[in-house]
Amino acid sequence: MSIKRLLLLILLISVTALSAVQITITEFEHLIWRITNAERAKNNMAPLVYDDGLADLSRQHSRNMLGFGFFDHKDQLGNYVNDRKRLHYPELIVSSIGENLARFYNTDGIYTPQEIVTGWMNSSEHRKNILNEGYTHLGVGVVIHEGFLLATQNFATPLVKLSTPIPKKIKRKKGLSLDFEYLSPISPDKLNISLSFPNPKLRYQVSKNSFTVGSMPVQITWIDPAHFRLELDFLAGKGLYELSFGFGGGFYKDGVKLKVK
Repeated sequence: MSIKRLLLLILLISVTALSAVQITITEFEHLIWRITNAERAKNNMAPLVYDDGLADLSRQHSRNMLGFGFFDHKDQLGNYVNDRKRLHYPELIVSSIGENLARFYNTDGIYTPQEIVTGWMNSSEHRKNILNEGYTHLGVGVVIHEGFLLATQNFATPLVKLSTPIPKKIKRKKGLSLDFEYLSPISPDKLNISLSFPNPKLRYQVSKNSFTVGSMPVQITWIDPAHFRLELDFLAGKGLYELSFGFGGGFYKDGVKLKVK
């Protein structure tokens, strides 16, 4: 998992353009996204897709920084962006995730999204996140209070997004059907999915001459080019299973945990 731990503190003195009368916070966040994509376009890069879940994650971190009085990628609980994603947005499975932060102050409480993005673009490490060809999605979260503005950008390269709520109690004998949205830029026919067993030493016979240890391959049923379904059987009995996603035989760390009773 690639994580960018980047900080930017900007003291904003000039009169700028965000006020409660002129523009809403949501519109301001979307303008940051659009200007970020404009910077990518200048460098002949694909635009980032706006993701509301990443925006909620970004907004939560901005609120925490304001409420708990810190300015850092590490939050008050000791979590970084990848940790927060797993805790608060587990349905999005990613191969990489990154974060930009900014803090502004002026007594008028009036700001412009252009100055925020320009500040990031003038910082080499923040610029790397904005111009990272691997990232495909973005969410922006902004909070304003007593002259302070805190802004968070969460970048990600999603693989899939779980569409089906996971039941609180998964019964082994009934199995489980899960639907996903496919979000990766990699061709979907290259996607591989594996289900790990509670017992890492358990063998699964794939064919007459081959077997896996501690996991089994999962068959993918495509509903359409952007959506698929998994029908899961829990052959290893009760315990903690995990779905892993990858390409070419390798799997990413981020996955879906399933506790079977």
